[in-house]
Amino acid sequence: MDFDVPSLGRTDGPSLASRLRWRLRRPFYGAYYAVTRANHERELVATRKRVGDATFRSYEPLLRHGDDVLLERLLDAVAPGDVVYDVGANTGVYSLAVAASQPDARVVAFEPDPAVRSHLAANVRVNDFANVAVRGEGVGDETGTRRFFRSTYDELGSFDEARASAWEARVRGTVEVPVVTLDGLVAAGTPPPDHLKVDVEGGAAAVLAGARAVLESARPTVYFEPHDESERRAVADALAPLGYEIRTRPDGWVCTPDG
Repeated sequence: MDFDVPSLGRTDGPSLASRLRWRLRRPFYGAYYAVTRANHERELVATRKRVGDATFRSYEPLLRHGDDVLLERLLDAVAPGDVVYDVGANTGVYSLAVAASQPDARVVAFEPDPAVRSHLAANVRVNDFANVAVRGEGVGDETGTRRFFRSTYDELGSFDEARASAWEARVRGTVEVPVVTLDGLVAAGTPPPDHLKVDVEGGAAAVLAGARAVLESARPTVYFEPHDESERRAVADALAPLGYEIRTRPDGWVCTPDG
């Protein structure tokens, strides 16, 4: 079973009807997040999930985003020995599905929210996935430290306070987190990605700006979930000069390098 909030995190100006539907569903979503946090933190019940031919276990009560077309394209493309960067991994459905479907691939999962990262790590542990490395940094266009806004809806956590409180969510705390660039990581010895998935609540342009050398040399396929029109334009402006072809899908973009 999949559970999704199609417009969660988007800031394009949802209709009044959409907002009314969201208000009616809000109590359910709040309860879902509360149950999910408790299950992860106590590591109570990890149920089996299936995405395509991949099976894995997770402490998420439901399989969220398991039917994403973007995830389907990623799983179809990953080959043995490939390196996948999951930037904005949340609790890890993309990372877990890749690790399960291609045991010889390596996944580097980035999640800056400490609580959500602990949930991600629990999901990796329960599967004994040695091919997934969980990292706690944010990813951006320069190294340093930034304030991260934790949201009452875990997937909305962001370096942008407005995004963390979108869709009537609330900021439930802040934390200072380290920020790295992908160019810096690769220069320091982390294997470059063959596939780069980016879902960072409005921060995709900064991720790509800090990965320009990687995009030029390693030429990874980029899987991007847009959150508003300004982010779409910024990502297109970053990738087009580097010779990337952008294919839009119902839930995101698949951006492939020419040559």
